[in-house]
Amino acid sequence: MKKSPKDKMIKTSPKKKEIKPKKEKEVKEVKPEIVVEPKELSAKEKNQVKVIQNVITKNEENPFDRLTRPQIELIKTQVAKGATDDELKLFITVCRNTKLDPFVRQVHFVKRWDSKAGREVGVIQVGIDGFRSIAEMSGRYAGSEDVVFKDEKEVELAKTKMQVPGSATATVHKLMDNGERYAFTATARWSEYYPGERIGYMWHKMPFGQLGKCAEALALRKAFPKQLSGLYAPEEMDQGGATIDPNKQVESEFHKVKGMIARAKFDGLEDMKGKVNGSKKYNATQKRELIKAIDSRLKELLK
Repeated sequence: MKKSPKDKMIKTSPKKKEIKPKKEKEVKEVKPEIVVEPKELSAKEKNQVKVIQNVITKNEENPFDRLTRPQIELIKTQVAKGATDDELKLFITVCRNTKLDPFVRQVHFVKRWDSKAGREVGVIQVGIDGFRSIAEMSGRYAGSEDVVFKDEKEVELAKTKMQVPGSATATVHKLMDNGERYAFTATARWSEYYPGERIGYMWHKMPFGQLGKCAEALALRKAFPKQLSGLYAPEEMDQGGATIDPNKQVESEFHKVKGMIARAKFDGLEDMKGKVNGSKKYNATQKRELIKAIDSRLKELLK
């Protein structure tokens, strides 16, 4: 029996149907910044977290060495995924120096691709709550004002039209030596901080909030340079230009100790001298300068 053209069409038409998962690939590329929350901790692990928090936020030498191997692995699974021991040691040192707690999201450890190194490297980021906490610990933080946004416009991001700010201006206040309250202002611009669609998931979700955090971090660093030098918020680092500098962290801690020596009472100065001599954190020049400052303070108090 001869087949009709209709029969031929029915027989061959299913071959033309193909499933093309192009949209699926596009969605995956837009969401690399979604953070998977760590698993629920057991009662025993929660107790261990409290011990770890106490160790890494105290101003003691070599906090990493005081942790057990299971505690180190717990930190890696909860707040420092992918960290090597050396990277974790630096991360814990920064937590100790700044007195920030990674378990309450004040400071973060993340792996970022380094095109120069050709591999992922560990990067330390301080959340905006961490910035405010450090400023408050200085005893000079006097609050902030609502962020002011300008030049709002509609753009299409991730195939969705949305309003974004052209710039964000933040103002924070600091108490000066004379008791006056002084304002420090900084402006962050969308064109400089928006990281692009590939890693801009949170920027698409909260464009004003993300740029506002960048502006506030800038303003806080202007107001408190000794405490915040070398620290950057995750939102600032999204554009890929900012990295934490461990040397600046040590320098910041060095100036902080010098300030403590200038205000210290007689009791404790000799003990402080012993700690400085035994410290592995400062170089020989910094140690000499700190010892000199301690001796000078002792002479001043003995007059």
